[in-house]
Amino acid sequence: MLNEQKKNTQNNLKQWTMNYSKSSTKTFRNLFFVAVIILLILPFWITSQEFFTRIVMSMGWYRSIQAVIVPYELHLISLLLSLFGCSLQIGSTFIQWQTSQGGNEVIYLAWNCVGWQTFILLFITLFSGLSGNHTFLSKMITLGIGIMGTYLINCLRLMLIILVYIWTGRTFGTIFHDYFSNIFTLIWLSFYWWFSYKFVLEEKQKNN
Repeated sequence: MLNEQKKNTQNNLKQWTMNYSKSSTKTFRNLFFVAVIILLILPFWITSQEFFTRIVMSMGWYRSIQAVIVPYELHLISLLLSLFGCSLQIGSTFIQWQTSQGGNEVIYLAWNCVGWQTFILLFITLFSGLSGNHTFLSKMITLGIGIMGTYLINCLRLMLIILVYIWTGRTFGTIFHDYFSNIFTLIWLSFYWWFSYKFVLEEKQKNN
């Protein structure tokens, strides 16, 4: 009896190990595929941002972004930065603070800085990332995490840029702003798809 139970336990463990190994292989394969897509898109994305900006401007969408989203994000970021002890004054399009020399420094937030480009890149990767044989519910959860996570990541990105401006000055802050955004986007999308394939997306059960 004990030998039979031991044998069943060993078989179950062996089956679980095989399933886990198979699942891990599929996960890494899918992650590699998405990573390749991101790396292929990124150079094109960097050079095509001006093109997308012109499309948004031609359709007039930027007015709504500037009038609604920019003030909202400024208030949210100002609230979050206050947790770091930053004393800020905000307007509808700017954040102002006092420097250590006693002067005032101002950053203006334009509609093109709120991170809408990251959402476009997210939706491009969704076409390949959600193309597998996964359940509808897990795909919807993945989509929701992507949208909410991208929004929060954009807020974090803006917070870091403003903190760099406050702590180091305008020169390094400008460099950080110009080159950090694309790297930050790549890091976020890589983590997002790793997390989704590892913990969220579930394969459909095959009918016997």
